[in-house]
Amino acid sequence: MCEMQNGVWFDPTPPLYNFSIATGQNVPDKELAPTVDHTYNSSSGHFAYWHRPSHALHTDVDGRLSIPIFELTKHMCLNFAYYVKSSESTRNTTFLAVAIKGCYTATLWVMHADDTQGWNTAEIQLLDLTCNVTIRFDVWPDIFNAVSVALDDIVIDICPRYETTTTSISTGHSPRLRISEFSLQIFDYFLDDSELNISFS
Repeated sequence: MCEMQNGVWFDPTPPLYNFSIATGQNVPDKELAPTVDHTYNSSSGHFAYWHRPSHALHTDVDGRLSIPIFELTKHMCLNFAYYVKSSESTRNTTFLAVAIKGCYTATLWVMHADDTQGWNTAEIQLLDLTCNVTIRFDVWPDIFNAVSVALDDIVIDICPRYETTTTSISTGHSPRLRISEFSLQIFDYFLDDSELNISFS
């Protein structure tokens, strides 16, 4: 059993406003948050949730979610669902970024929006390297807006176009990652023999 903080493994100071696990039934801001999860389209389904009120204290990175360190291999993709909604829809200045850190460091994906009009999905192909890395999701919101950001169905796996020709990674695990529990400060995750998977359900 391993532990990781709601921040990033190489930075012990967590962001001021942390991600937490929520459902459409218990989110603190019913107006801005998702009413359902992406996996089941259910108000009782779980997702990673981040919220910051308007005119709140601003830091260099206002929200950060990082996943456990894993072994990167060839033909791997990151897939995830994301949601953004702000109290103002004219500024387009809430940024959501995905970065990788380990044997190489790079920003993989950036979007900015005030309102994604519900859940959206993204797929990012990772570099064909073999090494240990972590991936993080960073949020920079407009300091004048109340903002809600949610993430769900985060999966690192062989890209679909390579699935028929690629075998499992050398550790004996298939390259899927599952986070089994998510509390306000700590992720507890496990690797079993059948999958390395990330799940909020």
